[in-house]
Formats: sequence, structure tokens, C-alpha cells
Amino acid sequence: MPKRILILGATGRTGKHAIPFALAQGYQVVALVRNPAKIIAKSDSLTLIIGLPTNIDDVRRAMKGCDTVLSLLSPLTRGEAISFRKINAPRILEKSMTNVLQVMNEYRVKRILILSSVGVGDSWKYAPWYVKLLVKLTNFKVIFADHNAQERLIQASGTDWTIARPVGLNENENIGTLAVTYDHTPKPFQMSRKLLAEFFIDNLYNETYFHKTPMLSER
Repeated sequence: MPKRILILGATGRTGKHAIPFALAQGYQVVALVRNPAKIIAKSDSLTLIIGLPTNIDDVRRAMKGCDTVLSLLSPLTRGEAISFRKINAPRILEKSMTNVLQVMNEYRVKRILILSSVGVGDSWKYAPWYVKLLVKLTNFKVIFADHNAQERLIQASGTDWTIARPVGLNENENIGTLAVTYDHTPKPFQMSRKLLAEFFIDNLYNETYFHKTPMLSER
């Protein structure tokens, strides 16, 4: 019986790569999406559930029968993130993860992987100066606050979690070699979203990264 995974954030810039990788590896994929028209992939192994991760009943419908959760959610759009105009913090990640962890407990699902960022949690000291400046001056502070809240929930959850903290993500289709570090600023400070998606799918069931917070970049 193929493994069945739930992907959150499947219509995003990383999610659009994750679904094809997962299908290519033979997984059954469930995507909880607001707008299914944004999903290009077509497969009998792909199930689309219309809803929001901030609605716990939607999460229950989507997670039923799954054994792993992959969250690629982003708290703000790119335009909102770099804006100097302050916005009210929607706390999308924190609200979503509260629901996800509750439903995982109800359904006895143990494995979860989430997308975070270099600079979140105990990796703040490894963030380059310009990221710290963005956090100070723009709505990146909203993003990082939400990521920090999400990470705290995950790390206290008792699940088999992996928190990936990639560096400056780009849209390059030609990808290099993955670089993983835990104790210094990643160099160079860039990574393809395609390579990030590949990392997640390759490590859905890899115990190497259980309870770990790898910082990821691309050589």
C-alpha cells in the first residue's frame, strides 16, 4: 500500500515542485488547497481537498488516511513581506499548526516536516546582516514571529518532526548540490525552491532528520 502524504501550501512556489516529486516517487498525495485550479499536476494518485489549514474541520477531511504531513505554508505574500507598511499579523502558520497537531494527535499521525527559514529560532545568529535588517524594517518581522511560534509548537508536540531552514530561495530550474549545516551561516546564501522540494520528498521517512533543524543551501 503506497504511503499517503498531506501537503499544505501545495499551490505555493515550493509546493508546485513538491507534488510532482512526490507522485514520481509513488506516493499517494493529498493537497489541501483554497483554489484547486492552481494545481497543474494530474494523477490518479493526487487528491485535492478544498479548504484552509486554519479551519480544523478542513484539516480533518484532508488528513484522513494520511501518515505524513508536509507543510510548505508561507505566512505572507512576497509583496507583503518586503513592504514597509505595517500589517496586522495574521498568524497563519501558528493557527494552521495548532490545528494540524491536534488532528495528527486525533488520527495518531507521527511524522511532520515543515518549511521555516534561516534566522528562525536558535539559527538567528547565523542569519546574514541583510536578513536581520529586513526583519527590523519590513514585515519580515511578522513572518519570523509566525515561524518562531510554529517552531515552538512543533518542537513541543511529541511528533517525529523535521524543521527545514533554507536560505534565500530562488526559482532556478537548474539545481546544484544540497548543502546542510547546523552551526554556521550557509554559503552561498541561496537555494532553488526545486531543490528544497526535492529535499522534503526525499526525506519524508528518513530518520536522519527526525527532531533536527537543518539549515539548507545549494552549492
